[in-house]
Amino acid sequence: MRIGLAAVAVIVFALAACSEPSEYPAKDITIIVPFDSGGGFDTYVRALAPSLEAQFSGEINVLPRNVPGAGGRRGASEIYRARPDGYTIGILNMPGVLIPKLQGAPTEYDLSRMTWLATLGYDSYVFVIKGDSPWRSIDDLKALRREITYGATGPGSTAFVATNIVNQTLGIPYSIVTGYKGSSAYLLGLIRGDFDAALVSYAGARSYLQSGDIKAIAIFGSDSDDPAIADAADLGVDELGNLRLVRMISAPPDLPLDIRTMLEQVLLAAMMDADFAAWLAESGNDVYPAGVNDTERAVAEMTQFYDQYKSVLD
Repeated sequence: MRIGLAAVAVIVFALAACSEPSEYPAKDITIIVPFDSGGGFDTYVRALAPSLEAQFSGEINVLPRNVPGAGGRRGASEIYRARPDGYTIGILNMPGVLIPKLQGAPTEYDLSRMTWLATLGYDSYVFVIKGDSPWRSIDDLKALRREITYGATGPGSTAFVATNIVNQTLGIPYSIVTGYKGSSAYLLGLIRGDFDAALVSYAGARSYLQSGDIKAIAIFGSDSDDPAIADAADLGVDELGNLRLVRMISAPPDLPLDIRTMLEQVLLAAMMDADFAAWLAESGNDVYPAGVNDTERAVAEMTQFYDQYKSVLD
């Protein structure tokens, strides 16, 4: 688990010192998960919920509710339309909820008006090939002087978008085989030899990397600590370091400031909880906590980054 505990403790202490007394919360809190049960975002929220409840002295239940559909847009819309009273919040996948708007798809939410509460963490993207492939680097793929084929779910997915951005930025001729239902499905396709490579979140690839069925030759969204795996800086394209999946907690627009401050404080404290830390260590997940200001800044930076790639998002 990688976490700046001291830094988070300072934030929590400062928030507690300036918080106004509030009657909130007086009833259970719902966290909307815009995906099916059992997925990465759902598992993360359900692991965090007991630690959130502990911050309320166990008197308030924190209830995850799955609202899947439209790649997360349905759940995001429900968060956006909820009453701004602090009893409905939700986890969002950035840039998953950002990309549809940049693609011109209809959305029933405005990310600039959402009340952002905290960041839980993020997943890097890894560029993977078959575990027994003779290729060792992106330069090896370029040296083939042919089109490189990739697998992905569909045109609206973050992996599809990341694949377009990476290949166009690096100047690799490519095509994408779509229609796979989830990252596990297209990673199995990669292992079968349906295509050459894939871009996938590290969390989605972890078990296949550990088994040796696939191997990573590049990582985006974090620095590489393995000389065999290049990162954005190694490849001379620092801007690709912005490619990552970020787990953010939001609430509807116009949430009262005192409730927003309390929720920020509770979320940051829950991420320091011993039981949650134990789950992180056991599951191999990470936490990279950030409060309101850093989360708002990250939303603005991601919006600016993806906006410059609108022409390759389709």
